[in-house]
Amino acid sequence: MKKNLGLSFVFLLSSFFFSYAFGQTKLPAVIGSHMVLQQQSVAPIWGWARAGETVSVKPSWDSQVVSTVAGADGKWMVRVKTPAAGGPYTIEISGKKKTVLEDILIGEVWVCSGQSNMEMPLRGWPEWGGPIDNSAAEIAGANYPNIRLFTVPRVFADKPLDDCKGKWLACTPETIKDFSATGYFFGRELYKNLNIPIGLVFTSWGGTVAEAWMSEEFAATIPAFTTEPGKLDVQKFKAAKLEDFNKRQAEWAASIGFQPGDKAPEWAVKATADASWKEMPVPGEWSKTGIGAHTGLVDYRLVFKVPDSWVGKELVLELGPIDEMDITWVNGKLVGSHLNVSDWATNRVYEIPAGIVQKGDNILAVQVANTSGLGGINGKPEMLKISPKKSKKGQPLAGNWQVCKGGAFSLVKPMPDCVDCGEPNLPTVLYNGMIAPIVPFSIKGAIWYQGESNRYDGELYKKIFPKMIVNWRHDWNRGEFPFYFVQIAPYTYQDAYSTGLLREAQDFTMRTLPNTGMVVTMDIGNLKNIHPANKQDVGKRLAFWALAKDYGKKDVVFSGPIFKSFVREGNKIRIWFDYTEGGLKTDGKELKHFTVAGADHQFKPAKAVIEGNTVVVYSEQVARPEEVRFGWGSTDVTNLFGPSGLPAGPFRTDVR
Repeated sequence: MKKNLGLSFVFLLSSFFFSYAFGQTKLPAVIGSHMVLQQQSVAPIWGWARAGETVSVKPSWDSQVVSTVAGADGKWMVRVKTPAAGGPYTIEISGKKKTVLEDILIGEVWVCSGQSNMEMPLRGWPEWGGPIDNSAAEIAGANYPNIRLFTVPRVFADKPLDDCKGKWLACTPETIKDFSATGYFFGRELYKNLNIPIGLVFTSWGGTVAEAWMSEEFAATIPAFTTEPGKLDVQKFKAAKLEDFNKRQAEWAASIGFQPGDKAPEWAVKATADASWKEMPVPGEWSKTGIGAHTGLVDYRLVFKVPDSWVGKELVLELGPIDEMDITWVNGKLVGSHLNVSDWATNRVYEIPAGIVQKGDNILAVQVANTSGLGGINGKPEMLKISPKKSKKGQPLAGNWQVCKGGAFSLVKPMPDCVDCGEPNLPTVLYNGMIAPIVPFSIKGAIWYQGESNRYDGELYKKIFPKMIVNWRHDWNRGEFPFYFVQIAPYTYQDAYSTGLLREAQDFTMRTLPNTGMVVTMDIGNLKNIHPANKQDVGKRLAFWALAKDYGKKDVVFSGPIFKSFVREGNKIRIWFDYTEGGLKTDGKELKHFTVAGADHQFKPAKAVIEGNTVVVYSEQVARPEEVRFGWGSTDVTNLFGPSGLPAGPFRTDVR
């Protein structure tokens, strides 16, 4: 990836040089034909030209020409006043030669950013079991020529980039299918209510942390990301994180008896087998073989021969994907390993040094460790083979192997994580590659769907997320522009991290930063899919905030009940909420996912009933409740709503 990024730098520099040499001005990708400019604003128009060259900008909606001179570095910028929504218009940009931007609309421009739930396209990810509700019909109906789309490609960088690739496109069934579903439904809702052009700038990357979307200046104010007080060197940060992770990973592997070493276990060098070894077809999922459902170790062994002409040569061993981890030996020599549970989909390709494979019988031994899921060497048969290096001819290895079921992991500690160990999850690298190139393009505001990847430390997210928003507002220099975000939905996570703390950090951000708003999704998640299919309601709920707060739609209800206060009333607790005009309601069933605790801080399930605009909770297991929690668990699908049907936000009163 770094090599590709380096090539992109070379391309950009060479294109700049070519343009300057022939006296042409160059514009960033985000400024081009078919774009939407923010209405009634002072919109920056910028680019590059030869140093000292005069550049003039003339929009067709205004007779005034704005001019400037390119600096010593070739950069230039002007600001043009935009009218009320309308168009299409043109913009003439003149230096040594003239460039005309066509089909320019004036309207409302929003940035759509975050991780995979924002990135998830309208077509969904059917190949990974990730559909979007009613996707085909939604795509077919996406004919909105006055909604314009700009996609920032995935790029990470150690330093801020001046430009990106991409172009503005009108919304059609063809252009929308790979665009953010959440962003599209948000923009469509705005368009239907405002009937003016909408511009959507889509810049997202799945599985990423919020600190990756911060600039160095702001990330360096958070001690968790500094390499020395007040400073952040990204590569030094990465090296320190990797060193710590490798140590923790080795300790974890050793704790479950899974540790590569110079000396192979006895079973890996002897072809004889006792009754514990069974002959089984490989590849194959454990549940479909004699292993059965198993979390633990399984040993594999295969005796194989190679053509005499291969003996003494470097060979390549391919085993396909292994769920999850493996240590692999050939004739007792370690040839490769994967010790991360996230490697379950990685194809194993190991080089065998010359001299290891011998004439006659050879022993291939693979120890597999699985902590959850299918388990096993489970790719396609044709993926298992051995071949001379740089040769396309391989010898198949699929077939019957000797297999021995090892010990089960009854109490396995979770595999150590290393969230910030590399791109794209290092601090600053996505800000540099995917935000810096579009700043300071004139926008109305931003929507954000992210948080799952920051569950590793919900308390730290209370510092990261608000700081990131302040960071963006500072760099765009458009004041405290609206920033609306989605609280993460219920899901069955396979770890011990607290989803409650992360949601609390999101709630904290809404309460402490002006012009922010939070969409609650406790009712529309999917416990079996971290990417819920219902993005329509997510987009609409984001739009409700914008319509009510930014576009004067006073009749739009933008939030469900949000915790306000509580009082203790003997053996009960009474809770008040904001945004309860019209009362509270359920889905017709008893309220659920309330818990209470006494002075011992041991939370027990509680009964809850609605009384007017309040909820009263109590538990027979807690005589004098002191604290209450609601929707605190990762899998809590709640059923408390406001009168409009928007769900109540989760909370706890025991904040320490």
